[in-house]
This record gives sequence, C-alpha cells and structure tokens, in this order.
Amino acid sequence: MSESEVAFAPLTSVARRLKDGEITSLSLTRLMLDRIKRLNSTLNCYITVREDEALAEAEGLDRLLQAGTYLGPLHGVPIAIKDNMATAGVRTTGGSRILKDWRPDADAHVVARTKQAGGVILGKVTLYEFAYGGWHDDYGPETRNPWDLTRSCSASSNGPACAVAAGLAYASLGTDTGGSVRLPAAACGLTGLKPTYGLVSRAGVLAAGYSLDHVGPFGRTVADVAAYLQAIAGPDLGDPASARRPPKDFAADLEGGVSGLRIGVPKAQPNELIESEMRAAFEAALDVLRKEGAKLIEVELPDHLLSRTCMWAISASELAESHREWLATRASDYSPTVRGLIKQGAFLPATEYVRAQRVRQKIIAAYEEVMKRVELIAMPVVPFPAWKIGSADVMIGQVQENLMAGLTRYCPPFNITGMPAIAVPNGFNRDGLPLGFQIAGRLFDDATVLRAARGYERATDWRTRHPPLQ
Repeated sequence: MSESEVAFAPLTSVARRLKDGEITSLSLTRLMLDRIKRLNSTLNCYITVREDEALAEAEGLDRLLQAGTYLGPLHGVPIAIKDNMATAGVRTTGGSRILKDWRPDADAHVVARTKQAGGVILGKVTLYEFAYGGWHDDYGPETRNPWDLTRSCSASSNGPACAVAAGLAYASLGTDTGGSVRLPAAACGLTGLKPTYGLVSRAGVLAAGYSLDHVGPFGRTVADVAAYLQAIAGPDLGDPASARRPPKDFAADLEGGVSGLRIGVPKAQPNELIESEMRAAFEAALDVLRKEGAKLIEVELPDHLLSRTCMWAISASELAESHREWLATRASDYSPTVRGLIKQGAFLPATEYVRAQRVRQKIIAAYEEVMKRVELIAMPVVPFPAWKIGSADVMIGQVQENLMAGLTRYCPPFNITGMPAIAVPNGFNRDGLPLGFQIAGRLFDDATVLRAARGYERATDWRTRHPPLQ
C-alpha cells in the first residue's frame, strides 16, 4: 500500500491489520509523525507533538501484542486529542495565553481511557480559545481546512477534525457545546459523534458550558467512532453529570441497517435559511434513507433559533462563571473576541439564565413528544459549507447572515436536550467542499444513531474520498 492509502485508511481497517501482524504500531506512528512534520506548518493543527513518547508507547504496544495481549480496536492506533483535555505532564493550553505553559498532574478521564484502550497519543491539537467563539493569535494562523487551505475547519474542534481529514491521525477527540464536533466533521468530510449527555465523562476537560458540554470522537467511518466511543463511554465519579449506567455494545447492531426505522424530518420553519446545494444534498440523503427502508415522517420541532438563543445564554453564563477569577485578574490575556463573549455572560442577569433554563425544559419536553413518534431525527448540520478564514458574515442565497449565528442554526437543539447526534458526509458542493448532515436519537440510544448512520454510509461512498494532500 502507498503512504497515502495507509494514511487515509479508516481506524478499523488499520486496527485489523495491526491485530493480524501485517503492520506495526511503530510503523504507523512513524508515518503519522513524518506527515505531521511535513504538513503541520501548512495546516497548523498540532500545538504539541509527543514524538519521543508516542514512539516509545508504540514500541511497547507492539511488544504487548506480540506477547498475546490485545487491548481492542484502539490498540496501537495513533490518535490526536483536542487541547482542552488534560494530559499528565504534557502542556494543555486550551488554545489560550492563560494556560500556554500548563502541564496537568493527571490525565482527563477520556485521555486515560484512550491510553488504557491502547491508543497512541500523537499530540494535542488546535481549538478556539477555551473551546469558545474565537481563535487566539498566539497559536499562529487559524487552522486550515485540508480540502481548501483558504477555508476554516469550522468551530472549536478545528484541530481534531483537520488532523483526521489530513491523514495526520486515525481518530481524534473533540468537544461539542453547540455543535463543535458535528460542524468540523461536516466541514472536513468526516464522521463526528456527539454522544448522549452523561455517557462520556468530562472530568479533566476544560468547561465551556458545563450543562451543554459533550466529548465525542472523530473518524473516517461510523465504525471508527463506534469503536472509540466504546473505549471512552461509561460511568465516572469524577464527573457529577456522568450517567450511572454501563454503556451498550455499540458495534453489536452496527450493520442492522435502517429498514423499519422511523426517522423524523423537520417541517420547514418560517425563518429557515440554507444554501441550495446544502438543501439538495440533505434531500438526496433522505432519498437514500428511504430507499434503504427507513420510514420518513414529517415532524414539527421547536424553533431552531429559540434553541440557538437558549444555548448561547446558558453557555455564556456558565463560561463566565468558570472564568470569573481570570476575567478579574488576566482579562488582557484573552483574545478580544473571547473576552467580549465572557463579559457578555458575566453581565447577563441571573434572571435571564434562569429563564433560559426554563425555556430549555420546554424545548426538551417538545422533543420528548416528537421522539414518541420516531426513533431518529435527520437534520442538516449547517446551512453553508466551510467558509473563508477571516469572514465575519456569510451569504446564504441572497441573505447576509452573521457567521456564528448561521453556524449555530441546526446543532444546538441536541446540546439543549442532550440527545446523541452524529454528523455523516453526504456529498460535495460545486467548489469541492465537503457537506454533511446529522442523525439524532433518543437519550442513551446512541447505538441506533450509529446503526442508522452506518446504514446511510454503506449505501454511499463519500467516506472513501480524502483531500488532495501528499
């Protein structure tokens, strides 16, 4: 196989070859590190690379496998971690100046679970400052989209998506407060999963909006993210919101298909804005699901803009509470954008936060009613493809809209409700930019979400394409 074929292979594919002794973790890790050295100066997705440590870990995992011990599908596979997740002895910057030299004493729960499952952590990857609405210039130019270097990777988990899309890791972990796993997945032609709230511990992960934050995996395929979810899901006393229930076997029914599943399709809303190519790709994805045997049912959902407003009010308030001390003592160390957002949250009256939480409960109740009629909901991820870096506004048809407002049109409902949602590639636009849509499901029914996504994926070939990087 050529370097490109190995670099862009799915995690589950290299995992099988590793288990069978056809390749070694050391060879894969060297390949990834060589590509990082060659491409990271262009893409700027790695903040910290653990070259010596990763090579030593790969050698150890090869020896373990030779001795007959196999830790599972992550065994020996090179992986990237978003830099808001604590890594013991390795700097964890949060994409900020405030934490630029922080070296935690312990790993975040998901990092520890990744290591226990045999993942080789190549390094820490870029993000918006504190995983919120802006980039800090201390970390160079904003991460480039490997499909078009003039474009963004979209939202705060830009580094995790870029690393996998560019063949600089086989999987990665990101965080999603209002769409920041699903949005970059769609922008970079990947699969990205936001699990059910509480299924994956956030202990050791810097909080953005505590009651909205989720940790989720990126991969090339649905099977990739299912394998990674299996490794990190489960109860953890370190996260008070962690669900006290064992995770399901997410691979058990992965090939079950969509036949017979009832999938809700949202009725168009009066204020809806979406590019024609995005709408056409979504409609084509629905046609595939229908042909595969799913029953599509029109459903009426709460106003997406209400969910968006609710998400911003809650996350801004919760972020401001987390940053109260630094805002008072180190305000000048924030980027102007993020400092402004934190100040907005700090000055938001407590009554508005309470009101947002009450509205949230009404949104949750409305979705619960809808989910009595269907097992799943299919929706766009975003109304436009990856945008030009530096843009403050985007054109959607003939309408100019604020970038962040447009970006958070479709994703927040599933942070508000905590429902699992997965972004899956569903085509390319006329400029060759990836497109994606999302499938959401009932709380703790992540397995059915994965099954439906795999059913769609199996009927298409979008996952087989990769950026023209060498």
